[in-house]
Amino acid sequence: PTLSQLRVHVGEIYSEAWDCAMAGDEKDEGRLVAPTALADIVVYPQNLPNAAPESWVSIRPDLDCVCSHDSIIGWVSAGAGGTGVDHKSVSGEGSGGLDSHVKAVNAERKSRGLKEVVALHVPRWPLAADVNPSSLSEIVFLEDEPPSTAAASLPSKTKEPSKGGGGLIGGVNIGDDNLYDSVAVGGTFDGMHYGHRKLLTLAVSSVRPITGKLLIGVTTDEMLKSKTFSNLIPPLKERMASVRNFVDALAPGMKDRMKIVPITDAFGPPGAPPSTDEHGRSNNDFDALVLSHETLETGYALNRHRVDILKMKPLTLLCTRRTEPHGMSSTALRRARSGE
Repeated sequence: PTLSQLRVHVGEIYSEAWDCAMAGDEKDEGRLVAPTALADIVVYPQNLPNAAPESWVSIRPDLDCVCSHDSIIGWVSAGAGGTGVDHKSVSGEGSGGLDSHVKAVNAERKSRGLKEVVALHVPRWPLAADVNPSSLSEIVFLEDEPPSTAAASLPSKTKEPSKGGGGLIGGVNIGDDNLYDSVAVGGTFDGMHYGHRKLLTLAVSSVRPITGKLLIGVTTDEMLKSKTFSNLIPPLKERMASVRNFVDALAPGMKDRMKIVPITDAFGPPGAPPSTDEHGRSNNDFDALVLSHETLETGYALNRHRVDILKMKPLTLLCTRRTEPHGMSSTALRRARSGE
């Protein structure tokens, strides 16, 4: 699959997990089945830029189960071209599929004194949401194919790396139009629900491996006093710690290339006047902002501010698409916890 297809699957899995946690219909906008907590889910698409390798994920002490589909997981023969289905149970070359994979994982975990995990099968492979290319020049929908890869098919068994710093990451063709040098993303991050996890995963996947950096802005307590059920919002320090814990689990290799900072206004660091430190490093060298459909207007306003006031280039707005019937919302969580 391409990087855009991996991003689609990240969004779809988190969206489906949210829908499973919601009951009721559109009339009452859904109610949480278990309002006190959501299952701790981290989606690790194999080959997603900057995400932890599968070998690291498999030995996490807190891992309970592995959820996947037989066609995309298991031991495959050398040179598999992006799919495991053709290499399942190849005579003399081992067997594939989720059960065989989990059996091997448990053998490794047992040798390390870790508890066994269970296999959770997906009965049928989920199809990605139907998306159409945007006509707006400053917006990139993260789940859409960029022009250079829109016509590309599944990678073949041998493929030359692309020129200009792109290249291959585990069989996925990563081009320069997919990745950015300095990415920003912001939010309240109250409860670290599946919408937050989707947003942060897509932000991580937008950062150029090895050299790119990510800034995550978390709104201060003072900015949230007017929000619905604001008394149920955890303090800033707790919310920043939750963000740190999730991103460290998803992309442990990014610790030295990621900053989590409090923000006191709608624009955060990308809207600050540019300056340099004693080492000549700029405080505002961002080239992309990750945001959701609901916050696009803020992105537009930020770019107008950068162009008209700061005399800087506008950011590329990397927007995620909403596909779940009940929008993933911190307000919905707080309403459920309030008992109303």
